[in-house]
Amino acid sequence: MKRTVTIPGPPALEGIYETPDAPIRGNAVVSHPHPLYGGTMVNPVVHHVAKACRRQRLATVRFNFRGVGSSEGKYQGTDEWRDVGAAAEFMAHQAAGGSPLILAGYSFGARMSMLAALNGVSAHALILVAFPLMWEHLTPEAFDHIGDFRGPVLSILGQHDDVAPPEQVKAFFGDRGLEAESVLVGGTDHFFYDHHEAVEAAVENFLGRVLPTPTSSTEMARGEVE
Repeated sequence: MKRTVTIPGPPALEGIYETPDAPIRGNAVVSHPHPLYGGTMVNPVVHHVAKACRRQRLATVRFNFRGVGSSEGKYQGTDEWRDVGAAAEFMAHQAAGGSPLILAGYSFGARMSMLAALNGVSAHALILVAFPLMWEHLTPEAFDHIGDFRGPVLSILGQHDDVAPPEQVKAFFGDRGLEAESVLVGGTDHFFYDHHEAVEAAVENFLGRVLPTPTSSTEMARGEVE
């Protein structure tokens, strides 16, 4: 099932809610890349990450950050993690609201997913695709406590990415005590052109290993969006 939804605000955000073709075992919020450089919820990497989540029986919501598409508000560069939180709250009211929540993001979306987890959005695991080391309105100090997150973390990196250089990203996480599983996608850069399936496979494999095994009491049938 796929539906266009409105995530309550302020600011109200437009989103796409989708459920898998099997009983739901959890939820995922998938965040898009930089709003000022054409990033939207229909970005191909975001699409493939969400698809991988549904293959692991997660309901997914992709959304446009404030000021993008029909989402209300204006770009801030610092507070968009609150949009991730709003999407997580939206998912809490859906059919599998009591299930594990995964926060996933690509580039700017990875940054805001991490900030959401550091600011009280409870997540079972994080998926960070091409976590950027260009800070703009933020500073590296905003991420000094990322090691406090103790759930599973997947970091997907392009071999030739100059926005999220693989070795520098690994060092950045390691220096701050974040234990992240790293997947290097060879022959590609920050945009993963012609390598979207590799990203999808890495996400699906990771989720297959870290999601809790559902029991008969927690299995949820697909539900309707409120």
